[in-house]
Amino acid sequence: MKSHMDCLPHLNSLLLSTTNDVKQIYLPTSLALAVLYFPIFLLSIFNRSILKISKWILTIPIVIYLLFIPICQPFCCIPVFNVCIASVGIYYAQKICEWILIRRKEFYQWSFFDIQHELFYYRIYTLPISIKKFKKKKKEIIFSGPIQYDKHFKSLIYISCKIIQYYLLMDLIVFFINEVFSTEFYQKYYKKFLFIQIIINQSSGFIVYLLFSLNYDILRYVLCLIFNRPLELMPELFQQPYRAISPADFWSRWHQIFKNTWIELIFKPISKFILYYWPYSPKFIVNGISSMCVFLFSGIIHEYYIYVAFEKFTGDQIKFFILQGLAVCIEYIFKHQFHQIYIPKSIGFLLTFIFNGITASYFMQPWISYFVQRQAFKYSLMNLIIRILSDKY
Repeated sequence: MKSHMDCLPHLNSLLLSTTNDVKQIYLPTSLALAVLYFPIFLLSIFNRSILKISKWILTIPIVIYLLFIPICQPFCCIPVFNVCIASVGIYYAQKICEWILIRRKEFYQWSFFDIQHELFYYRIYTLPISIKKFKKKKKEIIFSGPIQYDKHFKSLIYISCKIIQYYLLMDLIVFFINEVFSTEFYQKYYKKFLFIQIIINQSSGFIVYLLFSLNYDILRYVLCLIFNRPLELMPELFQQPYRAISPADFWSRWHQIFKNTWIELIFKPISKFILYYWPYSPKFIVNGISSMCVFLFSGIIHEYYIYVAFEKFTGDQIKFFILQGLAVCIEYIFKHQFHQIYIPKSIGFLLTFIFNGITASYFMQPWISYFVQRQAFKYSLMNLIIRILSDKY
């Protein structure tokens, strides 16, 4: 009887915490996602019934709405939550821009189902598949029958091992940061010693990489298990960016989700604009200016995330991407002007590691200070295991 009475407070606290989570996170998330999806739902319905000019008039406020709705969230004060919602808004907005500006010839003929297929099936970074192949078998796009275990068994085992690997690595780094990186340590040493900045920034960046990879592989696992998606249609999100030997090599290994859209919407138009007014401009200048515009645009988007999360504009995200863009351009010029000079991969790796570690302070600073103040780094599985063992022995 006593044991049952002892369990009641724990059960009560669990129910209260669950209720609070539903109120603070799950309900706002559902509402925010529904609000974000609603204009695209309307666009899907009226796509074939409105004129091309009217479509432009309709889509411009939709894009503006998608970009500003995350800022107007009165539901939740969790920065990570707000950034996730803002990311969905950015994704939807760039999808609409891609449909209208890049794929407008085919977009005007899309049915409601085609738009949903493009929106949701390509939510995961996949290899392009023509919709025309599925015109007669539309049901198979969303669900292609029960899973073929003999076909996907190895893929599921492979993804499962990677998910476990990503989680354990992330937990290990979080434990390491928690052990050496207290609030007092942050205030005293982080900004004073460059070496400590580089290590902490790189560790935090690696956590971002592992977190993205973990979530992406979970989604790949679900698509493979439930929707019978072949793994080869869902390539790796990253190409081992921690092995980069130069800034350009690093960004070629980073995720490429928005690459094609930004090339079409930013890089190519700016290149054409420069060549139209200055037709004899050197190629490296045209590519350099266009690339810098892409990096600037990426910095603005990440600055938007910071504003949504912390309601402040710092400019640090723009600084980070401008510095990275300059490094890529300088590398391009150096390789073409001094192509006879060979830099060993080990030296290139070390220089890239140091450069990324220094510049990442602009990128990671708001998040590091936030998590340090909240003492979020102490929540790791390894930390819990060590505390349990220390209590026992």
